[in-house]
Amino acid sequence: MTKQKILKQTAYLTLAVLIVAMMAATVLEKIHGTPFAFRWVYHNPVFIVLWGVAAVAGMWLLFARGGCRKQPFTFLLHLSLVVILAGALVTHLWGESGMIHLREGGTETAYELDGETPATLPFSIRLEEFAIDYHPGSMAPSDYRSRITFLPEGREVLISMNNIAKYRGYRFYQADYDEDGAGSILAVNHDPWGVGITYAGYLLLLISMIGYFFQKDTAFRTSLRRVMSVATAVCALLLLPATGVRAADRSVKDALGEMYVYYGQRVCPFDTYLQEKGFEESVDALGKMKIFPLADAAAQTVRWYSAEDDLPESVYDDEDLWTFIRKSPEMAVAAIRSGDTQEALLVLGGIKTYQEKVAASVIPAAGKVRAERLYIRIARPRVQFMLCLALGLLLFLLSGVRLSRGRQLPRRILCAGAVVALLLWVYLTLVIGLRWYVSGTGPYVGRYNVMMLMAWFSMLAILLLYRKFPLIEPLGFLLAGFTMLLASRAGVSPQIMPLMPVLQSPLLSIHVLSMMMSYTLFGLAAFNGILGVSVSSPEARERLRDASLVILYPAVFLLTFGTFLGAVWANISWGSYWAWDPKETWALVTMLVYSLPLHGKVLPLFGKPRFFHAFTIAAFLCVLVTYFGVNLLLGGMHSYA
Repeated sequence: MTKQKILKQTAYLTLAVLIVAMMAATVLEKIHGTPFAFRWVYHNPVFIVLWGVAAVAGMWLLFARGGCRKQPFTFLLHLSLVVILAGALVTHLWGESGMIHLREGGTETAYELDGETPATLPFSIRLEEFAIDYHPGSMAPSDYRSRITFLPEGREVLISMNNIAKYRGYRFYQADYDEDGAGSILAVNHDPWGVGITYAGYLLLLISMIGYFFQKDTAFRTSLRRVMSVATAVCALLLLPATGVRAADRSVKDALGEMYVYYGQRVCPFDTYLQEKGFEESVDALGKMKIFPLADAAAQTVRWYSAEDDLPESVYDDEDLWTFIRKSPEMAVAAIRSGDTQEALLVLGGIKTYQEKVAASVIPAAGKVRAERLYIRIARPRVQFMLCLALGLLLFLLSGVRLSRGRQLPRRILCAGAVVALLLWVYLTLVIGLRWYVSGTGPYVGRYNVMMLMAWFSMLAILLLYRKFPLIEPLGFLLAGFTMLLASRAGVSPQIMPLMPVLQSPLLSIHVLSMMMSYTLFGLAAFNGILGVSVSSPEARERLRDASLVILYPAVFLLTFGTFLGAVWANISWGSYWAWDPKETWALVTMLVYSLPLHGKVLPLFGKPRFFHAFTIAAFLCVLVTYFGVNLLLGGMHSYA
């Protein structure tokens, strides 16, 4: 057995063991807890040695094959991963992290290391003041702020979410606070070398990934040339579905929807609740909804109450106000139930007038209210996902038949599909844009946001690539159909809630966009794989394999970039760039699994089109677990996503 063959088998066998170990660790963590998973897997010496063996064997194999000289960016890409592993090892061996609890006016030097072991700082910290900022008109925190002083030097700093303090090689992060608002919990991190080494690896990784696409004689450029050299009856449905409200009820429904309500920890138009719960249920719940604002002079804010809540003492002293709050919902419900439209409009209008008078400072701007009411009525893509699935399946079957005969889809069908894709892209852009405008944040978290964003990317891919890559149409429509189906089941009208403070970072948008673009491309490769194993022509399977490779290279690079950018964001927010959270672990597993078919020159199995396509189908399970499985089953810090 040659040296290269031994190195190859060692590298990939070790990598396979690591992948299985990480998969098992996330399950063990769910069953037995985080300390168990760290003790038996993540911090186990055998696990650490396996990473070292994989890195050394991989680099040695690259040297033996002349990769350093022939393909410098490929070599640098692999070298960057070794540097990142070296930084992680330094952090593991010499880095320290823990939590310190401070009360206002109190001084501390001790902190809990890794949640168990006590440690002592070489200086003291005093909490001068702790404050919480809230979203306007809401009790949802928008930021936490600790003003602290380092002693004996007397240096004063302000720590808040995504705004850390550095002192004598230590970094301090705002992690939590006491319920009474008089105490702060700070994360403490001391890692003078590991972070720098790891960040150097991230920078080298970014440079090498960009340079790879300009490097000659790569598998990506070879496959791209083949795809580019390949020679190159649908009706559109109404994009904005109408509601089925009777004309007699429409004016009442509009009046109800125009009111305001404190719902989902924010002030929003009642239409948001109405579209989610339905007209009948919304009317029944009118007395239980917080639709009455009252000024709180002590807190200098406005608080919202329902007709059934315990009201402030000042309300009981004002008989007219008390009667208005207690009786208005009951009168409105009675008028709606009896069909007295005029009376219903009068009562609902009176409530809205009162709201605008008392809560003018916290009610959203008129433009945002109109935008949210439009968004909430078109947000659920019922017709759109059915259109995409039907059209995608039709084009998918037609593509398979024609590919088996050595032909592509007719140009007329491609153009018709592109028109539908354009209309759907406009619809998705409108929905995502309206939500972004209303909430003030991009489509970063939540199943609805992510699925709609993936559908948007799918339609964009069709519009950009359908002429040179005709198969993108059936693949894109199928993927968009499934993602919009999931979005439609995420809630009739998904709530727009203020982001938790830790998510208010500009790095988050780039991280999420990179991950979603990679997931979209992996989905396209999986559908392409289904077509690849279905066609009977060997030539067609080979062409489809080339197409998948063109998709997989940017997909893997985007996933890698997004994963490590997420590590930078985590380091800024929590003081740890890698915590082996289940979603982090599965993102790494997905990255390693999808890197295998990119090594077809040293893994002959991936040179066989049928095996290659079957692998891309099976590999997509990793994507599904990374997003859905972690959220629904494994939990962790990323379970909000």
